[in-house]
Amino acid sequence: MMISKTLVALCLALFSVQGDSMADARELQAFRLGLALVEGGGKVDYTQGNPTTGAYGAYQFVPKWWDWYSTEAGLAGANIEDPVAQNKVAAWHFNYNFDKYGDWMFPAIAHFAGPDDAKLAYEKGFDAVKNKKDDTGVTVEQYVNKVMQNMKEQMQMMSEIDTNVATLGLPQSDTEYYKGAFDPTKIVEKEAAEILDAITNGMSDGGRKKFPMNTKSDFKSQVPKAAGSYEGAKIKTDIGRGIKIQ
Repeated sequence: MMISKTLVALCLALFSVQGDSMADARELQAFRLGLALVEGGGKVDYTQGNPTTGAYGAYQFVPKWWDWYSTEAGLAGANIEDPVAQNKVAAWHFNYNFDKYGDWMFPAIAHFAGPDDAKLAYEKGFDAVKNKKDDTGVTVEQYVNKVMQNMKEQMQMMSEIDTNVATLGLPQSDTEYYKGAFDPTKIVEKEAAEILDAITNGMSDGGRKKFPMNTKSDFKSQVPKAAGSYEGAKIKTDIGRGIKIQ
């Protein structure tokens, strides 16, 4: 149940940001992931390279510009192959263009077509650049639409996590987390139930018989509880040892 650990870590990360900056930070996170998913063809790939352009990493930075980007981001000399550096440089780059133009469309344009076209779109309107294409035939409009759709989905996911955090009473700080002030079994059971719900809804009766339960209701009620008890106990043990959950 690795998804449960990831979700717990994400919840903690989201709640570590306080005040008015929370929404901005989440939008930047959602945009960054949304763009990376477009560049990676549906996945975030920090090691992908483009043999034609030489672009590298999750955001496909072109190496000849990397030194400038990384220096401006306060990471002079950073290795383009370092995923942490890629994320930090991307965050700076995207935030810079958002602050400059006031809309997430423009960072997408700047990244895909360059700063001149982002400026042109700002001054003349999106129609002035939307039909421009890269070497593969993808237009600015197609690229921007994909990024913005991915960003929307990421924001929706974060909103769902907020609801889960409130419902499950998860800790809102690392201090609360390591005190064991919540029952990790709850979130594991909930995530297991949601996953199993999706699985069993898509299975035939014959398919369900492969599992050690005879009915969908048995499967959905017993497996999450067993998974939650096992994983919850393990997380509690890790907390007791002072091991940070990844």
